[in-house]
Parts: sequence; structure tokens; C-alpha cells
Amino acid sequence: MFIIFIAFVVVLLVVLCLLILSYFDMKFLVSLALACIASIATSQPVNDDESLRLVSVFFRHGARTPELKDTYPNDPYKLDTFQPMGWGQLTNHGKRMAFTLGKSLRTRYHDFLGDIYIPEAIRTQTTDYDRTKMSALLLLAGLYPPAPIQKWHEELNWLPIPIQYDNEKHDHTMQRPNSYCPNYKNELDQQLQSDETLEYLKAHKNTFQYIANHTGKPINKLSDVFQIYQTLTAEKTMNLTLPEWTAKVYPEEITRIAAKQCEIENGNDLMKRLFGGRMLGKVIDNMVAKTEGSLHPHERKIFIYSGHEYSVINILAVLDLYETHFPNYSAAVIIELHYLRSRQDYAVKVLHVKDVFQEPIELTLANCDVLCPLNEFVTLTAKHVPKNYTAECGSPVNLD
Repeated sequence: MFIIFIAFVVVLLVVLCLLILSYFDMKFLVSLALACIASIATSQPVNDDESLRLVSVFFRHGARTPELKDTYPNDPYKLDTFQPMGWGQLTNHGKRMAFTLGKSLRTRYHDFLGDIYIPEAIRTQTTDYDRTKMSALLLLAGLYPPAPIQKWHEELNWLPIPIQYDNEKHDHTMQRPNSYCPNYKNELDQQLQSDETLEYLKAHKNTFQYIANHTGKPINKLSDVFQIYQTLTAEKTMNLTLPEWTAKVYPEEITRIAAKQCEIENGNDLMKRLFGGRMLGKVIDNMVAKTEGSLHPHERKIFIYSGHEYSVINILAVLDLYETHFPNYSAAVIIELHYLRSRQDYAVKVLHVKDVFQEPIELTLANCDVLCPLNEFVTLTAKHVPKNYTAECGSPVNLD
């Protein structure tokens, strides 16, 4: 009886197909079928290697010229050396670095993003600096080489892709919170005046004096050495010959002291919460929304954040993955959301691009796996994610 029923169903389906074929164009039906199959194939992961759902990338701009505020009186290199770029601008090498990072992301996410640039698939945010805006544009040029259908000029293999940024005075997300988050600034000041920090300064007193004698600039604080580090590194990256006096303290000692400033800026849970915690909160909100189907636009696949050394440090710090160091130009942290079919669950993977010309390194959160279940990821990082940023900052201005 069951066999007869199955035969009847098959005959009925054949009759229906013949009726449909007599009504519709065959090419249309074939195209429709292929589209349906493609839709089904891309809506669910085939295996764990094809499980990617969302990507967030935080990166530092490419190599640049020194900033005027970081220069020192005895520096043999003046503005003329850095023309036509000027102060604090990307060098040609810096442009190549940002472009290379984009190409690396294209290689990693080619299948995920597809060949065609779709505006809804990506959002790029940057700080209000020429070098971070340019780095974002260069990364996008590497990430989205125009597909044949989108190539608009035979002499320019490039697509214009928009970026977003807030005016520096109104950027309460990607800029340092020193100027808009009073409680963070108070905590930072306390950390910089703590017994531990003062003892550190005392231990490096001779180094500070040595640097001051040769630069012609007072060196009394960690931030003073931080500025010297920035200038020497910018000049070294431009293949300029550094003064002989630097050999005794650069790169090792000056780099360690500059990195100490970065460490103190994320010195405790409160500071992490009020600095990098806000951006991590946005990443988590986006990932959760993606799992619930409520992320807008629903086609969104990748978020790009173009910033500074602290943009990389802060994300590592709120994940408790920061080991005291000063990030290279175009270093990046990548946070991926995966759907694991084998577990029927979502998981998060963190990667660190230490050197833009090398492969990223997978990082593992404490008490979790490389592919950390999303709910565990949220729980483990909860102490560093603010619930009401305005209130926790003690800000008289609404920051949320």
C-alpha cells in the first residue's frame, strides 16, 4: 500500500512539472532552481570551515611621518625632511601597509564576502585624522578590488567605498576618553601618581635624564618618552639614520617605557571598561543581533575600525589578552563570529595581526577555547563592558 502511495506522489509531481514547463520558459526555471540552491547553500554552513557569520577588524594606521607635538628641539630632521607629506601623514610605505592589510583580509574572507562589493555588507569607521581616514580607504582598496561588472575605468582598478567618522570633538567612541570621560581621566591620573608608577619612574631616572640631555626636551613622565618613541619609530621606518645617542636607549629601553604608558592606560578593570570596553560592547551587540537576525542591515558581514595604537591595545586589554608591547603600524585585532554546525551553536574567534606582512595569530581567552562559545565569551568579558557609559563616566553630556 505504501509503495502504491509513493508511486502516486511521483506521478503527480511529474505531471505538475510538465504543466509548469509548458507555462514557463525553461531557462527561467533553470535559473530559478540554481538561485534557490545557491541561497540554501549560503544560508547554512556546510561545515565548521564555512561557518563565518560576522567579522570586526580593529587596526592601526600605516607608517607615518612624526607629529609636530612629538618632535624634540635637537632632532636633526625638520619639516623639510617630511615634505610633501607634512607632519603626522602617511608615508608611501605606510600606504602600502594599509593596502597590504586589505589584501590579506581579501584573501582570508574572499569566499565570505564574495567578489561583488555590496554597500550593506560593510561599515568602515575611523577617527578624525588624515592618516586613519587614508588608511581606511587604502585597506578598502585592497579588500575590494573591483569585480569586472563594477570596474568603471580601464586605467584605475579601484572602487570608491564610503567611510564614516565623527568630528574629533564629538567622537565619543573611538577617540581616547581622556577629554570626555571624567571618571576615566581621574583614574588615569591616580594610576600615573601611584606608588608603583613613581617607583618605576625613579628606577628609570638615569634613562630619562639621558634622553633629556640629548633631545633638549624635559623628560619627566612616561608620556614624554612615549612621544620620543613615536618620533624615533616614525623616522626609523622612513629609513632615516637616527642620531648616535639613540643607540644606547632605542629601540629596546625607550620602547619598553613607552609601552608602560600603554599598559597603565588599561591598568585596571575600571579603566578597561571605560576605554576599550565600549567598543567591545558594540562588537558583542552586533554579534548577538546577527545570531537573532536583527542586525541592520541584515546583509552586514564586516565592520572595519581604523584607528591608532590604542585601538589595538584596548581591544586586547578588554579581552585580557594584552601583553605589554607597542603595536606596529597596521597591526590589527580581528574578532570573528562563527556558527558551528557540529555544536549547533555560535562561537567567537580572536586573531592578532602583529605584523601586516605575516599571518595572523589565533588567540585564546582564559578558560575558553580558540572557538569560544558566544555565551561564554559574553560572560567572560562582561566585567569590561559598560552598561550605562554616560553614568559610569560621570559625564554631564550624554555619551550613549
